[in-house]
This record gives sequence, structure tokens and C-alpha cells, in this order.
Amino acid sequence: MTRSAQDDLKLHNELSRDKTTTQSSFHLCVSPCGPDKAVDGDRKTCMKTYDIGPTSPEKTVWWLVDLGANHSIYSISIYFKDYKHRDYEMRQRGRFAGFSLYISNTPKKEDGLLCYKNTLPLPPLEFSTTCIGYGRYVIYYNERLDGVKYPEEYQIQSWTELCEVKIEGI
Repeated sequence: MTRSAQDDLKLHNELSRDKTTTQSSFHLCVSPCGPDKAVDGDRKTCMKTYDIGPTSPEKTVWWLVDLGANHSIYSISIYFKDYKHRDYEMRQRGRFAGFSLYISNTPKKEDGLLCYKNTLPLPPLEFSTTCIGYGRYVIYYNERLDGVKYPEEYQIQSWTELCEVKIEGI
């Protein structure tokens, strides 16, 4: 590896590990499943929200991590809940379909920069994207609004289960 490649790897540090997190709603789980489970370094623990969709009072869901200070962000990886059963993979991918990622200086997505918006094809359960921006907060957002026609691949009644979110930058 060249000297400049080594220096570049050092510059892109994981910024999200063990940082302060919050989410829009909390689903009760057998094991702990609070928002901090998405940044604890363990892909076997996950956060979980209440469902959104036509039979739910909630139509939107969000999760955010406070990086503690403004950072130059380079990439975001998300490990969604994988039940390790092939019949559930497409269901899970459909639950997360349509999500957005924002980088913001405040905990409001409206104040931030949309750096990724999922469309078809459905997102993989191990997702990664280049997401360049400068800010203190990274916000995951998804919605299932009444009166909106979503692609048939989307799960319209949807839960969010993020098992690990890794944000890299300097």
C-alpha cells in the first residue's frame, strides 16, 4: 500500500460508534432494542420502531445519531435486520425501501442535506453508499403516507430495524 493510500485510510474514521442516538418511536422487544443498539458495534443487536403504514397511527419513522461535533462525512453503511431466512429477505428489503439519509447541523432533517434516497431496486440488507457532506447529525428517515401509491415491491406496513450504522469521515 502506498503512503498516500495509508494516510487516506487513517482519515476516514468510524464516527458513529457509541454516539448518542434517538428515534421516533420505541418498539417493545424481548431483548433490549433501543436506538443505541445501531451504533454499539454488534450487528446482532438492533433498534426497532413501531410500524408505519395504513393501519398504523404513525406514517413516518426516523432515527438519528449525534456525532458530537461537525464532521466531514464520506460514507454511510447500514446493516438492516436479517432474519437469515430466505423467505424473509425480500420482506425485509421491502420494509426499508424508500428510505432517505440526511446530514444536518441540527437534529431536523429539514435543516439538512439529502445525501441518499432509495428507489428501486430494493436496498440490500447490507447497504453502503458514498454520502458526502458536513454536519453533526445523520438522520435515517422513511415514510408510508396515506394516499401515496408505492411500488408493489415495497412493504406498505413497515417496521424499521437497524442493526448497525457506520458513518465514516474525518
